[in-house]
Amino acid sequence: MDTRLNTHFLFTPGQWLGTGEVHFTMSTEVLQFRTKWVVTQEEDDLFNATQVVEVVGGDRIANLFEISKEGPGSFEIILENELLGTFIGNGIIEDERVAWEFRDKGTFEGYEVYNRVSDTEYTMHAEYLSSDQLRTEIRGRIWLQS
Repeated sequence: MDTRLNTHFLFTPGQWLGTGEVHFTMSTEVLQFRTKWVVTQEEDDLFNATQVVEVVGGDRIANLFEISKEGPGSFEIILENELLGTFIGNGIIEDERVAWEFRDKGTFEGYEVYNRVSDTEYTMHAEYLSSDQLRTEIRGRIWLQS
C-alpha cells in the first residue's frame, strides 16, 4: 500500500492555504476566494479540520469537519456549518486523490475532489446543489503553509 495514502492534507496536521473561483448557475459573475484549512489529529484515525473561506470583497464562512478513517481507502466526514447545519458524508482515499460527498437529497448535496500535485499542493474541484436546485461550482488549489 502506498504510504502517501496517510499523508493527504486531511490527514496531515498543519495549515493549508488556498485560492480559487466560485461560480453560481444563477449568475455569470465569477467570485474569487481565499481559504485556510487548519487540520489537527485527535486520535490515530480521527482528525478535525477548520476551513475558513473568504470571498474577496464579500462574506467569510467557517466550516468545521470531523474526519474518521474507516479503512485504508475510506473515511466518514461530518460537516458543521452555522448556516447550513450538520451533514454526514463519505470519502475515498486514493494514491493521488482524496474526495468526499454529501447526499442529503432536497437539502444539501455535493462533492469535493482534491488531486495531489505534490505532497504540499492540491488542485480542487467541488460542486454543490442547494435545496432550490441552484448549483455552485468551485475550482482552486491549496498548499501547505511553510
